[in-house]
Amino acid sequence: MAELTVPGARSTTLTSVCIPAYQAERHLRVTLDSVLDQTHPNLEVVVVDNNSTDGTAAILDELTDPRVRVVRNPTTVSMVDNFNIAIRESRGDYVKLVCADDTLMPDCVQVQAAALDAMPHVKLVSARTDFIDDDGAMMRPARGLGKIVGRQPADHVVRCIVRSGTNPIGPPVAAMFRRSDFDRCGSFRPVTSFLSELDLWVRLLELGEFYGVPKTLAAFRIASDSTTALTSARSQLSQVVGFADRLAADPTWNVTTGDRVFGRLRSYDMQLRRTGLYALSAVRSGRRRMKSRAARV
Repeated sequence: MAELTVPGARSTTLTSVCIPAYQAERHLRVTLDSVLDQTHPNLEVVVVDNNSTDGTAAILDELTDPRVRVVRNPTTVSMVDNFNIAIRESRGDYVKLVCADDTLMPDCVQVQAAALDAMPHVKLVSARTDFIDDDGAMMRPARGLGKIVGRQPADHVVRCIVRSGTNPIGPPVAAMFRRSDFDRCGSFRPVTSFLSELDLWVRLLELGEFYGVPKTLAAFRIASDSTTALTSARSQLSQVVGFADRLAADPTWNVTTGDRVFGRLRSYDMQLRRTGLYALSAVRSGRRRMKSRAARV
C-alpha cells in the first residue's frame, strides 16, 4: 500500500534550486523571492541567464544573497540545453529545476528533501501544483498526481502516465531528484517540444520508486507565450500519443491494451483542457493590457 504520510524529519542535505532564465524579467523577481524564502537550511540557487536581451541581467546584478550563483551563457542555447547547463552547474545532492516564471511554497524544498532522505529507493519526488495565469491569478488549484500519491512502484506510475493521457507527475517545478541519478540517466533530452520533462521522469523511474507528496507545494504559470502555448494542439496531441505508445511497447512497464486504449481516448479530452487553459490565460492577459491602456488615456 502507498505511504500517504509526508516524512516529517527535518532535512539538512544540500539542495540546489536551478533556475534557467531567458527573457525572464517579467516574473524572475517573484520566482527568486519564492526560492530564497525557503525554510530549507542548506540551499544553493543556480541561475543561468541564457544570453537574455531584456532586463534579466539587471535583475541578477542586484542579487546579494550568498546562496545565489549566477551563470551567464555567452550565446543563446536551446531551452533543453539551458535546463541541463543549470543542473550541471549545481553542487547539491538534491536538485530542483524551477522555470523563471514559476514559484515555490516556503516549505517545498524542505518537504521534498526530507522525502528523499527518508526513502533511498525513491528516485523522484513530486507534489501537486497550482496553475496560475500570467499575472499570478489562480486558474486551477492543486493539480497533478491523481492516483500516484504516496510511495509507488515505477511500473504503476508509468501505467498511470499512459492511462492519464497527460503528465500526472507534473512540470519541473513540481519535482525533485538526486543529482547522481540525473547524471546516471542522461539528463534532459529534446525528444519533443514540450514533453522533455516527462521523458526524464520515466528514465528516473527506471532507477527506482516514486513518491507523490499529498500537498500543494508549487505554482506553475500558464504563460500565454510559453513553449506549450506556442505549440499547435495537433502537434501536442501527436507527441503525447506517440510518447504513450512508446511506453506501452516497453515490456518493462507492464502496460495493458486497456491502459493504452483508455489513455488514447483520455488524451483528446486532456488536450482540449490544456488548449483551453492557455487560451484563457491569453484572454486574461489581453484584457489586462486593454484596461491598462485605457487607464493611461
